[in-house]
Formats: sequence, C-alpha cells, structure tokens
Amino acid sequence: MAEAACTRDDLLRQLAQVAEPCSIAMGTPANICEMGLVEEVTLEQGRARVVLCLTDPACINYGRIARYVTDALMQLDAVEAVEVTQTTAVLWTPDRVTIKREPPPRAVRIQKRGST
Repeated sequence: MAEAACTRDDLLRQLAQVAEPCSIAMGTPANICEMGLVEEVTLEQGRARVVLCLTDPACINYGRIARYVTDALMQLDAVEAVEVTQTTAVLWTPDRVTIKREPPPRAVRIQKRGST
C-alpha cells in the first residue's frame, strides 16, 4: 500500500486490532480505539505517529500497548517506522469510550419456597 493510498482510516483500522490490556483483565475486551485511547494518528513520509491518551498517566501497560501499536502499524506497506507517545495535556474520561454494551443484568434475590 503506497503512502498516498494509506489513509487515517487505514491506520485506525490497524489500531483497532490492538487490545486494551485492562479491558481484557476485567473480562470485557475492547480495543484501544473503542476505549478512546487514540488521541492522534498521522503518517508522513512513511513515519506513523500515534499519540495515546491513557486512562492513567502512570499506566503500567504503556510499554506493552506501544509495542502492540508498532506491530500493528508495521503491517502496512506504507509504514516504515512508528513513534508512539503519550499525552499528559489531555485527561482520559469515560465519555471517550465508543463501545456500547448492554448493562449487566440486575441481581435478583431468590427465596426458597416456604421461606419469608
């Protein structure tokens, strides 16, 4: 894929393959795009630049996410190098999440027959 043919949407499609580690640990897998972690993504002269807005500026998974982002984007022919940084100028808030999930069912108290 030539750089001219590689669009922002192509980059975002690749980034959507990157799982967000904490969501997996919580049992509700989501990708970094769905979680609203991608603040900016650009491609210039074969160099992809991704700025992440993490849920916590001290995120212990930052290094892992950066490696996954690099691996995903390097699969594109137009990408020769990847730079991943983290912004601290913007704070992540839950309204950045774009996935819509059904709320969990409400707990129901079950009583045995004959008990009050």
